Amino acid sequence: MSYAYAPGAGHRRLDERTAATDQLAVQFQGLPADLSHRQVLTVFKRAAPYIGIPPRLVHAVDTLMSWSRSIDWSDGQRPIVFPSNEKLTQKLGIGVRQVQKVLASAARYGLITHRDSANGNRVGARGKDGRLIYAYGIDLSPLAVRYQEFVEAATKGAEADLRIKVLRQRLAAARRRIRTLAQLVDDEQIDSIDARTAVEISLLATSQMRCVRDEQLLGAVVEQMETRADELGKAVAAVIEGVPHSMISQKSSPSGEQDDAPITTTSQPETAKAAYSSGFPRRGSKTGYDVRDPQPQTEVEADLEKHGVDPEFIAAVVPEFILTDSPRPTWGDLIGTAERLVNQTAIHRNVWHEACRLMGQKGAAASVLATAHKHMRGDVDRPGAYLRGMNKHAASGLLNLGRTYHGLKDNARSSGMRALSSGKDPRSIGQLAAAALGLARTGRPARLL
Repeated sequence: MSYAYAPGAGHRRLDERTAATDQLAVQFQGLPADLSHRQVLTVFKRAAPYIGIPPRLVHAVDTLMSWSRSIDWSDGQRPIVFPSNEKLTQKLGIGVRQVQKVLASAARYGLITHRDSANGNRVGARGKDGRLIYAYGIDLSPLAVRYQEFVEAATKGAEADLRIKVLRQRLAAARRRIRTLAQLVDDEQIDSIDARTAVEISLLATSQMRCVRDEQLLGAVVEQMETRADELGKAVAAVIEGVPHSMISQKSSPSGEQDDAPITTTSQPETAKAAYSSGFPRRGSKTGYDVRDPQPQTEVEADLEKHGVDPEFIAAVVPEFILTDSPRPTWGDLIGTAERLVNQTAIHRNVWHEACRLMGQKGAAASVLATAHKHMRGDVDRPGAYLRGMNKHAASGLLNLGRTYHGLKDNARSSGMRALSSGKDPRSIGQLAAAALGLARTGRPARLL
């Protein structure tokens, strides 16, 4: 046996797995009359994915079966095929060394065994009736012995596929429901409901469960997603039933004016119309600008107020830049953040000072944050040149910064809905980190998926 386990040149290596395959071949006594070797091959192919048989071995067994005949699988016969390695290289499209490895692997998987001649060649001859007179080569009888095992594996695998398909359909339905409810919360601007958390978890669950076949894990995720969808639906229903429809319609107008255009996904807010003098802001740094004054001090700040763009609105649109620990950021926080971004995005300090003179510090901070957000998305290549253009528009009275922020909000919302529908997240690592940090600040307990 020492020579068998450590053979020399020309001898076949023997191990426990190949020895077990040899014992399977001994049990072969022919196929039943109502069962053909083609049926054995078909069931084997169906069961292979569920019992871990690699596709390359399935292809090799299928190729070897092409040299076998029905009479070889009858009682008293042996289904032995004897193609040369050169012939197998042509059929399988691989080299001789790869053929040897595939055959050795098939023997270890319990699919084939070898019946070697004295000189190691694969040879055989058939009589006039087609029966094998003698044959030395590759024995396929282990496939016939394992037929019932293949049948059971294929049946159980098909049943598991059906259950997994149902779970994935339930997961998709829960995802679509959360998507619809989140869209409603955004459209109606219901601040009391945190739909973003449900959207974040839906995206994460969709991504993680895409290739999972663990029924227990997949079922737990589906149940949690359905529970979250039910909770979100009850919360939305409670708010909608408790608030008159007229009040919800008025809430979509950020300025509170009856003539103001509502903010929806299909309509844009009206452009602020104001009187300009010599193309410069009505109140600038030369007229005693005070950042502590809550009233608008420039036309740009008046435009922001008209469209309801306050620090909280800006923080919701560009959360990746907001690093304050306070749940309600202030203009001071945004101005400090903008000054930091000026250095990080290589905006010249003179351009920043000009923006403060033309727009006021609040308007300049909002402009820098919008510029940095577009630069991070890839829409702006040169932030300094873009902010210089905004200064030019502010000087001529053509800068509508409020409408710009509502456009950014609509784009982020539609991108999130498209990502939720497709299961892909288009946001950057910085945006994902900011969203996760926002969840941590709120103190919500983490829930396992």
